[in-house]
Amino acid sequence: MERDIPQAEKKVYVTLYKKDGLAYALALLATLAEFVYVIAILDVMPVSYQMGFTVMVNIALIFLLFSCAVKMNVYQRGWALAALGAAGYMALRAATVVPLVLRPYGRQTLILAADLAGAALLLAAGLSSLRRGGRRRKLQRALEEQEGRRADGKDRV
Repeated sequence: MERDIPQAEKKVYVTLYKKDGLAYALALLATLAEFVYVIAILDVMPVSYQMGFTVMVNIALIFLLFSCAVKMNVYQRGWALAALGAAGYMALRAATVVPLVLRPYGRQTLILAADLAGAALLLAAGLSSLRRGGRRRKLQRALEEQEGRRADGKDRV
């Protein structure tokens, strides 16, 4: 690398190393909404085998949400897609599983609000991460092409 880097290129390098804090924060808020959902749903569920299944599924989902948050923070595209899938699952769960299978009559509004808020936050995090990650990859390609042209120019001299 040259020592005298133009100001525009310095901004490019700084942008490449900046983490995706917005997607990370939104995914962590979705994890918090999932915690509220789990606590509320377990409080009103009757004790049965469904309670154990619900606990296992929600532990896996919370682990997935946290993993998505950490990986989206460093622009991992696959984890952003996983977050979108988890948001779809949460929205589907709010529409079908909760009212039809679990049938929580107490705190139904809180449960539905937490589930839909978590899905919306996770959807926003995934879309934000995909958008920012795409811009970042485009910037990296442009920078690599620019460095390739410089190297070609130096080899001819």
